[in-house]
Amino acid sequence: MTDAVNFMTYMIIKRPPINSMTMKSRFYSIFLRPLLLILPAAMMAACSSSADRKESAAESEMVFEASVLKKEKLSYELNLPGELEGYYETGIMAKVNGYVKTMKVDIGDRVTEGQLLAELEAPELVSQVSSSYAEYQAHEAMYLNTKGKYLRLKQTNLTPGAVSPYDMDLARTNYISDSLGWRAAKAKYEAVNQLVNYLRITAPFDGIITERALAPGAFVGPGDKQGMPLFRLKKETVLRLHVAVPEKYLAEVATGDEVGFSVKSFPGEIFKGRISRLSKNLNIQTRSEIVEIEINNVKGKLLPGMYAIATIPIRRPNMTIVVPATAVVTNMEKQFVIRIRQGNVVEHVDVEKGEENKGMVEIFGKLQEGDTVLNVGSDEIRNKDKVRIIVVDEKHS
Repeated sequence: MTDAVNFMTYMIIKRPPINSMTMKSRFYSIFLRPLLLILPAAMMAACSSSADRKESAAESEMVFEASVLKKEKLSYELNLPGELEGYYETGIMAKVNGYVKTMKVDIGDRVTEGQLLAELEAPELVSQVSSSYAEYQAHEAMYLNTKGKYLRLKQTNLTPGAVSPYDMDLARTNYISDSLGWRAAKAKYEAVNQLVNYLRITAPFDGIITERALAPGAFVGPGDKQGMPLFRLKKETVLRLHVAVPEKYLAEVATGDEVGFSVKSFPGEIFKGRISRLSKNLNIQTRSEIVEIEINNVKGKLLPGMYAIATIPIRRPNMTIVVPATAVVTNMEKQFVIRIRQGNVVEHVDVEKGEENKGMVEIFGKLQEGDTVLNVGSDEIRNKDKVRIIVVDEKHS
């Protein structure tokens, strides 16, 4: 096509001039005019054909980056929410019915174990103590009397015939009976007396008073239908943080691991704690296990109830195959990576993704160390295609 165009152009330009106007007109009509119409289209077609050839050549020369698979230990962090709790938290209730006489502490007060928190008054209970003590004293007198009689008869009985067997048996029976009655009266008195001690309410452990619900004059005790505690006490020198760890991470979480966490009250500051307990129970609804983190809070900077974000380090115990996240192709049918076989032949290998961190992702499938995969996969690269690659690590193609 190009040769014909060149020839016609040569004939038009180099041909000697023709004197006859008629001949010129006929030549223009027959040859030149059609040529001027055809020539631009021919040149465009030639240019288009040349561009297609260049594009095809460029495609055939495309080189893909690839990597040789290696096993690594992937480590990453898991951020989970939780709420700080006092190591011990309890509501202080009255053990006996009575009326609040005095309140010794209030909200925010720090208390120590055994410290007096409140006093109750219960006149009926005091009367019971007096009555039981009197009963105890009466049974004790009877017991001592029958005991003395029995011991004297026993001594007299050393003389044969001085005491009849019946009297001896009767004295022994009375002694045993009064002894048991005295012991029962003593136990009753001690029990009632112990209830009186419950009128003094003390702290069961060191901590801080976080709530005070009642005031002097209020009725409290087991007979109170509301069952409202006088105080709420929390141990704040040691705190707990409970977080729910998803099931798939449980193999990488162990007691003793250090955990960092932050709270909104102190932005930018990282606090430390250690995993102290695992609940060993999986919540079926959330598919997670409660993990307890113990926090030393001797300085009292943190408070129970604060919302926290815990950062739990996750480390795989075993090495796994890790590839760039871009190497995994996901479509409507499957999830795969592109492995390069001998002769640079493409093979799609189905995989499952594990954890992803900093642009790298774990994969599980029919792969092994030493396999070569493309760093950037694509649906456009089909099975059994041949491609040119450059192995990034070794820099060869």
